[in-house]
Amino acid sequence: MKRFFLKKYFFAALFLIFLLGFSVLNAFSCADVWAGLRKELMDVETVEMLEAWMQEAEAKSAEETLGNIRFIETYGFMQKILGKREFNHFSYIRDDNGMLYYGALADTVDDDLDEYAGNVRRLKDVVEKKGAKLIVVLPPSKVLYGVSDVNREWPINDPNARMDKFLNLMMKNGVFAVDMRLPITKSGEKLEDLFFKTDHHWTPLAAFLATKELVKQVEKQYGEQWDPEGRYTDLSNCQTKFYLQRMLGSQGRNAGVIYSGMDDYLLIWPKCDMEFTWYNYERGREQTGDFREALFDQRVLKSEDIYNGSINMVYLDEVTTHDKIVNHSNPNGPKLAVLRDSYFSPMACFLAPMCSEIEMVWNRTAHNDMDFEKFVEESDADYVILEIYPYNLNEGSFYFYQKTVEQGDA
Repeated sequence: MKRFFLKKYFFAALFLIFLLGFSVLNAFSCADVWAGLRKELMDVETVEMLEAWMQEAEAKSAEETLGNIRFIETYGFMQKILGKREFNHFSYIRDDNGMLYYGALADTVDDDLDEYAGNVRRLKDVVEKKGAKLIVVLPPSKVLYGVSDVNREWPINDPNARMDKFLNLMMKNGVFAVDMRLPITKSGEKLEDLFFKTDHHWTPLAAFLATKELVKQVEKQYGEQWDPEGRYTDLSNCQTKFYLQRMLGSQGRNAGVIYSGMDDYLLIWPKCDMEFTWYNYERGREQTGDFREALFDQRVLKSEDIYNGSINMVYLDEVTTHDKIVNHSNPNGPKLAVLRDSYFSPMACFLAPMCSEIEMVWNRTAHNDMDFEKFVEESDADYVILEIYPYNLNEGSFYFYQKTVEQGDA
């Protein structure tokens, strides 16, 4: 019996020594990451900012852990051979076609849509006083009725009811909103051509269809033609390039290639003889040239590192805190000021030939880093667009014109 316990103690000691050694090596290898997180923690001022910091710290810790890819792939392999539909306690759920969906049990939703609608109404008042027009754009999620064949009895995170409520509030407040679900559904395209299996983003094709719908709705609502000849909203006037098995999205990186598989990627760009400049203020970078030279990141197309980035970053780095597209060849086109998330990047590229300028800020960035109200009030844009991905219909997307005690709900 004594020998039995000695063996237990010996292996326990070996495990602790290994764990300690791994932790020390991991701490040294990630020293820069921890230093950056500590610096960001010093800037935290509110509970919401602390929650955002904790999420970022958790994500970066997982990404920078030594051998994290091997751990993820091993776990994904075990899940796949066991035939598991759910991954990591319902963080994701996989359908028969390999499409990954967010699980309902992994999500927390607030119920303050009425308050956020008030923010948008106050935004509308400011925009209209400036002589501009406000447009709210809501892209769809993968849970797209009539296209997605996911089992409705599974605990899928379905944002459609929340979208419906928000759109009804927009209508009550006299805000012009474009619901992209119906035109995307009516396009006749398959779900795997509209959304990536391994990512929450829509594909460039879906973004192009949404751009066409936005141009159509602007003409219908305001009688203004952004593309009078239909040149830039016709897919037959675009060039395409197909990348086989090159896309691994954020969901796929979290679940591993073995479990999630890979996506094909269809790159789309318009045929146009124009000169653009893209200003990336976050990175202090600018690119000037034709459409591909200015608005595409060619390095992303050449990179084969699927775990540290995504080919979808080819469109304007997917998302930056503040950037601007200037079309030098169309100075009389409409000017857009956009509060957006990553969904709008390919749309901005497709809109660029029709516009003179598109300036954008990421409305989910830490609100002390960007004064959204100042951005709107100092802009000379003809249109202000508020674009929100349905899973982002929460506090993080509405840090502007918030109700104060003095204001009430006026």
